[in-house]
Amino acid sequence: MPTSSSPLATSTPIEPAVAALLRVMEDTWNASDMDAMFAVATPDIHWVNVVGMHWQGHAAVKQAHVVFFDLMFRGVPLKLEAVEHVKALPGGLRLLVVRWLLGAYKTPSGVPRPPSQNRMSILAVPGPDGLLISHVANIEVNPHAARHNPV
Repeated sequence: MPTSSSPLATSTPIEPAVAALLRVMEDTWNASDMDAMFAVATPDIHWVNVVGMHWQGHAAVKQAHVVFFDLMFRGVPLKLEAVEHVKALPGGLRLLVVRWLLGAYKTPSGVPRPPSQNRMSILAVPGPDGLLISHVANIEVNPHAARHNPV
């Protein structure tokens, strides 16, 4: 598995299992290695992508990523910008809120998209060798709206 050279961007210590999962997500994205990326996913994973598509189950989630990597994300860099929140839940679950920097790409219809920030909520569950991805909701940060955030 590739290893990331970028440190986790956070002001609070992140437990090793959380850090390891996020590094796998970043490294496997940047390597365009969907087999390795989804080796750390549960069989019943749910994934809501940045434009609201909802994929359910390991095979469907992985296949959607393979298709979109072939269409537009291969070679598009992803960098972990910040771990904004980690909440320990009963049973060893972890609820994460992280922020990623995604490089520029073209949509399937050919529309250029500039680099962007994405905020992702991840539900991670304990697995035999560390945390596994069980649920993801990925949201592109709208910089125009962010300027008007009241808190």
